[in-house]
Amino acid sequence: MHYFATTKSPNNIYNILVNSCKKDAEKKLNKSLTIFQINLNKQIPSLRFIIYFLKIFLSGKIFFNKKFINLKYRGCSIGRHSLSTAWRNKRSYLNFLTLFFYKIKYLIISGSIIDSAYLNIDKVEAVYVDHGVYLNGLIIQIFANNRKLIYQNVYPRGLHCQDCRKKNKKNILEYEDLLILRKNEKKLSLKEKKIAENKIKEITTKPEIIPWIKGVKFKKMKNMDFRKFTHIVYAHSFADGQLVWGTDEFVNVREWLEFTLKILDRGNNCVFVKAHPNFKMRGYFNEACAMDIEIFSLIKKRFRNSKKLFFEHDPVKNLDLLKSLDKKTILISHHGSAILEGAYKNFKNISSTATFWEEKLKISNQWKTKKNYNTILKKSWHKLEYANKDDLLKVCYLLYCNDYGHYGKKFWHDIISKNINVSRNKLDKNIFKIIEKINDKKKIQLVKLLSRNIQQLSK
Repeated sequence: MHYFATTKSPNNIYNILVNSCKKDAEKKLNKSLTIFQINLNKQIPSLRFIIYFLKIFLSGKIFFNKKFINLKYRGCSIGRHSLSTAWRNKRSYLNFLTLFFYKIKYLIISGSIIDSAYLNIDKVEAVYVDHGVYLNGLIIQIFANNRKLIYQNVYPRGLHCQDCRKKNKKNILEYEDLLILRKNEKKLSLKEKKIAENKIKEITTKPEIIPWIKGVKFKKMKNMDFRKFTHIVYAHSFADGQLVWGTDEFVNVREWLEFTLKILDRGNNCVFVKAHPNFKMRGYFNEACAMDIEIFSLIKKRFRNSKKLFFEHDPVKNLDLLKSLDKKTILISHHGSAILEGAYKNFKNISSTATFWEEKLKISNQWKTKKNYNTILKKSWHKLEYANKDDLLKVCYLLYCNDYGHYGKKFWHDIISKNINVSRNKLDKNIFKIIEKINDKKKIQLVKLLSRNIQQLSK
C-alpha cells in the first residue's frame, strides 16, 4: 500500500486541503494513495534516541543555546526546531529553568518524530505538512531529503508542491530551502518589473491589504523631529516563527534586538525602535500579541536610561515614518518585508541572511554572524550599499505577484471564497465555522478545484 502522509487530521478545512494535495500527488505518481496521519504525540523514544540523548547530555551541548541550536539527529536539525518551539511560550523568555524544560520536552518529541518518519519512509510517497517552522520542519527535512513530494500551505508560497524526487543526494535540504525566493527562479520582463513596482508601491501605501495586518488600527505619528534619527530598527514578533529562515548566531529575535540596541546606543546615534503593527492586534493573535508587548516592554525597560533610543509601541504606518526621515537614515530589520518598502523608497538597509530571499539577491547589507553584524552596524551610511533595483523588483514580484501566494488570484482562500459566495474577509476570520456548514458535494468540488491550483516547484 502507498501512503499520502499528513500532519493534520483531514477534517474541516484540512479535509479539503489534504485531499486536494493527495489528488494532485496521485496524478503525478499515477497511483492511488491512502491517507496516513502522522501522530506527533504518541511516539515512544527509541533506544537509538535515548543513547543519542545521553551522549549530548554528558557532552554539555544540551545546556547551552548556542550549541543546542546546532544539534543534529539522523541528519535532521533537531536542536533548531526544538528551540524554536520552546520560544513559543512566554515563560521560556523569562525563566531559564522553564526554557530548559521545554527544550528537553521538544527535543524528546522531535527524536520520536524523526524515528517514526524513518520507519514509514519507504511506504510514504507524498506528505502534507502544516506549520513546518516548528517541529513539523523535521518531517519536511526527512521526506524532502528522501526525495518525496512535499505539500505545504505557507508564506511566501501559498499552497504549493515541492517535487523533490530529482533532488541531488549530496545537498542536504533545510526547511527554508524549500521556501526562500531565488534569483534564478524567474527572469522578469519589462512589463513584469513594472507590475512589481506598482505592487510594492501599493503595499507601502496601503499596508492594511497585507493579510496579517488587516484589522490593525494605525495611529498618527508623534509630533517630533524624525530627521534626527540615524537608524530605524524594526522589531519582530517574539512569539511567532523564531529561526524560521535559518540561523545567524542569534537564538531568537529578542537576543538580536537587544544586541542591536546595545551596539547602537553609543556615539552620535539616534535610534527609533518601531514595534511590529501586530503587537497591538486582537482576536486570533491575542495571546501572541500580549507576549510580544510584554517582552518589548522589558527591552524598553532595560534601556530606560538611554538618551539615544526611542521606542514606539503603537502601530504607525511605515510610509508615514519613511516620509519623515532624512534619506541618510539607516533601516534595520532582521528579516521583515519592511526592508523591501525601505529599499523601494531608496533607503539603505541592513538585514540578516536568514530571511525569505537568498543571499544572491542584493536587497540589503546582510550579515551571517554576530561578528559580521557588529562590523556592519558600526559602518557609516556612506559605507553601506543601496539595494540592487532589479533584485528588489524580482523579490517583490515573486512575493506579491505570485498567483498562488497570499496576494494572488489563485490563493486558495480566494478560490474558496469565490466558489461559496463568501467574502474573503469573512472567510479569513471564520474559515472553520464556514467550511463546517457547507455540504459534502461542495467539498468534493472544492477538492477538485484546489487540486488544479497548487503551485508546482521542484528541487
